Amino acid sequence: MPDTSALSSRRVALARLSRTEAQARTTIAQRAHGLAFELGGVAWQAGLTPLVLAAPPSVPVAPAGGRMDFEWAGARFALLLPASAVEQWLSAQMQQASLPALPSELVQSVLEAALAQVLAAIQALGQGEPHLLHWSAAPPDTPEAVAASDDKLPAHAFELLLRAQDATPAIATPAIAARLHADNLGLMLLAGLLVRRTPRPGQLAADVPLRLRAELGESRATLDELRALALGDVLLLQTCFVGPQRNLWLTGDGRAGVQLALPPADPAGAADAPDAAPITPFLTVLQPWSATMSAPTSPASSDEAATSLQALPVRLSFDLGELSLTLAQVQALQPGQTLELGHPLAAGVNIRANGLLIGEGDLVEIDGQWGVAIRSLLRQGGDAAQP
Repeated sequence: MPDTSALSSRRVALARLSRTEAQARTTIAQRAHGLAFELGGVAWQAGLTPLVLAAPPSVPVAPAGGRMDFEWAGARFALLLPASAVEQWLSAQMQQASLPALPSELVQSVLEAALAQVLAAIQALGQGEPHLLHWSAAPPDTPEAVAASDDKLPAHAFELLLRAQDATPAIATPAIAARLHADNLGLMLLAGLLVRRTPRPGQLAADVPLRLRAELGESRATLDELRALALGDVLLLQTCFVGPQRNLWLTGDGRAGVQLALPPADPAGAADAPDAAPITPFLTVLQPWSATMSAPTSPASSDEAATSLQALPVRLSFDLGELSLTLAQVQALQPGQTLELGHPLAAGVNIRANGLLIGEGDLVEIDGQWGVAIRSLLRQGGDAAQP
């Protein structure tokens, strides 16, 4: 047995959050952006970002210049401001004018006026009057400043960016990088105020690739029936998307997707010409993303439960291939737009069992019902079965 006595393990700190707290933090992260308010006749915008364990804020917080503890609707908050907050606030009041160093007496007067306006803006949100519990303004980089910024802070921390909306776009207005702490009730209060706002799009969501299949239809089979499949067998499409209009669905899960139309059928004999090159078809978008995939024919519902493991149903799907699109591209699809399939229709129909490719076939019509004649089957190791 190897000697592990010299190995040391580091205990990883985990945040203990209830489900409600986690949902509230998610609401704030998604919706607390571009929050418009007014202070002293100047328009401001604020943004809140929940801070994660051991994760630094995206904008470093400057040395602490003051801390305001207040109570609002029964919840406790602590606002930590950088030492430059007073100068930035005054500069915004004076159209970003450059100001000399301020005497301490003037700084205190400005802070008192700013705090009164902040409390009035909070009261305007309609959750009652906030009450100032404590205000401390200590010079930065002193033990008093450090103690004031870290003493018994409420559990939930947020990066708070405040930016004056200057009338001159050419002037880059610096943001006040502050920090807001809230207790559990304060967390719920903030989330409740934001829940009706539109969430901002995620930074990665638009570029997430989606692999979608151009499905013709589907069937249900048991494991026993699946094992009995052989070359030449015909699988009927119990749910068929291909109607008289030659439609199909571009889908990822067989339940939602984009409705497409196949190109018109080749004129008689055109596809059989000796010098005819395989044509890569373009599929036309008929309907953008839909949560429900309709079909001209659907299987009859069965209330019979599977009596054994081998009788469990397997979803057999039939598609013409896969297309890779990003989420943004799928969301931008419009009726009439075309998508290139990437290979000729003569390449055949893919047969999948619960999403796993098990073979290929050819589309056939039997007494008005569509089916797929099995051309090849993939063995367990991935090799094609020979006739």
